[in-house]
Amino acid sequence: MTPIIIDSKGPPIGSVIFLHGLGADGFDFQEIFTRLQFNKIRFILPHATYQPITINQGFEMRAWYDLYDLSLEKDEDEIGMKRSSVFIYQLIEEQISLGIDSNKIIIGGFSQGAVMSFYLGLRYQKKLGGIAALSGYLPLKEKLLNPIQNDLINIPIFMAHGLYDNVINITIANNSFEKLSNKFNSTNFEKYEMGHEICEKEIDDLSIFFNQSLNK
Repeated sequence: MTPIIIDSKGPPIGSVIFLHGLGADGFDFQEIFTRLQFNKIRFILPHATYQPITINQGFEMRAWYDLYDLSLEKDEDEIGMKRSSVFIYQLIEEQISLGIDSNKIIIGGFSQGAVMSFYLGLRYQKKLGGIAALSGYLPLKEKLLNPIQNDLINIPIFMAHGLYDNVINITIANNSFEKLSNKFNSTNFEKYEMGHEICEKEIDDLSIFFNQSLNK
């Protein structure tokens, strides 16, 4: 399924590839990113493929990787993350071929898409413009962080989470933030009076992060 493209008004200041959550699709954020506050940015909203999900009794749905356990005590589906990353990296390379520098490309997402944004942004061979993770967490424990060095530690990171999230507990997000703060120079974590969802204040904070990061 072809990704949704929301083009900017005039030449884009950068591109954002934003990944949906489990069981959703790229249309989830289409209305949000057509708002005026985002109109200087090009958005690419891809759709994950359908696959059986272990935590949902093997029911097939759109997903970037299989999910075994929300406590994250079991192994994570790194093979699935790697498989999906091939497609997303192609989208990044496509933006570069259109004249967008890698440091003007932000990778972001919600929930499972947020997890993928960390996996993608911290493994890409060039420094990207930022990572935006909404209602997610850092996957694979220290495995993603240990190899990172040089200018990659300066990548801007925006995390956001609901204080009453009953899908991904705020404690999991807090632990991720602590690990990231110990490694990176520009990590911001905003918390909101909400559950596993999006709120207006979060959208405003996200637009500030996008515009400031891409205008540097």
